[in-house]
Amino acid sequence: MVAPPKPDTTAPGPDEFDPFCYIPYPRDYRKRAESRKCFQKDESNVQVDWTEVNLGESGETITRSFGSLADLQSYRAQIRGRAGTLRMISISQANSWRPLNVTVEMLEEIVSATGCSLQLLNLALSFCEKSVATEEAYSSAPMFSYNGRYFEVAYIFKYAFPKAKDNKTEAWALRQTGVYHKYDSEIDQSTWIFMNPTKSCLFQERLGQMRLSSEYDTAFKIHPLLVHHILFTTFFPNWRDYLASYEARVLAVSNTTTTQRVQETLNVNHQTLTFIRSVEARCLPLRAIFCSFDKTLQILRKANDVLRDCGRVDHAPWMAMEQLLGNYKNHLEAYSQGAAFLQNRTATTAHLITDTFSFKNSHRAHEQTEHMLDLTLSTVDDSTTVRVITVVTLIYLPSTFVAVGLSSPVPV
Repeated sequence: MVAPPKPDTTAPGPDEFDPFCYIPYPRDYRKRAESRKCFQKDESNVQVDWTEVNLGESGETITRSFGSLADLQSYRAQIRGRAGTLRMISISQANSWRPLNVTVEMLEEIVSATGCSLQLLNLALSFCEKSVATEEAYSSAPMFSYNGRYFEVAYIFKYAFPKAKDNKTEAWALRQTGVYHKYDSEIDQSTWIFMNPTKSCLFQERLGQMRLSSEYDTAFKIHPLLVHHILFTTFFPNWRDYLASYEARVLAVSNTTTTQRVQETLNVNHQTLTFIRSVEARCLPLRAIFCSFDKTLQILRKANDVLRDCGRVDHAPWMAMEQLLGNYKNHLEAYSQGAAFLQNRTATTAHLITDTFSFKNSHRAHEQTEHMLDLTLSTVDDSTTVRVITVVTLIYLPSTFVAVGLSSPVPV
């Protein structure tokens, strides 16, 4: 019996055709990335952080930062033939509205060096240069693939992040982290590529701290998917504070408007209505964001099943991960319901404000009508008086002239 051929683990080059990949024509995606300004044009401001853990049997950990394509190619030659059990590559933006701090040639070198699929290019499209807050609701649909030897997971994780306290316009910002995870079950190797919105990312700081502590053995080695949990638990709970913050501000306006008397000076104005509408707009992308995260949890469950089926994860950690992902889904449903409630409350408050404006205008119009009626009645009364005086004058004025004439002396 002839053994079946092993799956090809070599990633296609940047100009090759991959028929079963979501990105069969990489050159098209490269053009799109260039038109969206996703990469740096030169190497004056680039940085790639690369960490290799447990290289070969030496057990060493190497962390390097590269600032050019030549540095990446030189390091690739040094580690060729040595497979680490954990590989982490981090690329960041200067800020969330700027392109990635890497050139397209450097990203393609990373793809070639790590054997990643070209699905990584699809993640990069979400990290483009912006002048306005576009694609707030778009999270790039999560992708999963498995060929019998290794699986790949790629997704965009969007989350709420508090702004600096001195920012008076908005208290929260929507940020995103791109995640690519490839696990090779034959050599028990995980390759991670992260695209972060800033250089000082809390998630990256926590990963660095764990690599330097004993928590590494209990977190990274027990289950290959636990790094996803570290990312989620760092930012996912922020949604509750995000919703509560805007709900408190909407309630303050709603309570004031509900007790407002139209006979008095209004405490709300057009600026208040604009603020309420802005809060409503902040709720609009949440449904799409939460839906994308739900699909991410689904593909992680698939990856968890693959690890169990290939024998890399025992039943106990598999069950623990299954329960953990289920708990995330339950909290996600709670946040979704909270977001829907907040959106409905803002819409109701906005209608209440517009109704208050309408009633105030009606009350003002009624007051003006009554005032005009009083003026009309006063004019009518004055007109009646004038008419009486005129009639009396017409009656008595002739006789008065006669009396005056008779009483006057006759000239001689």
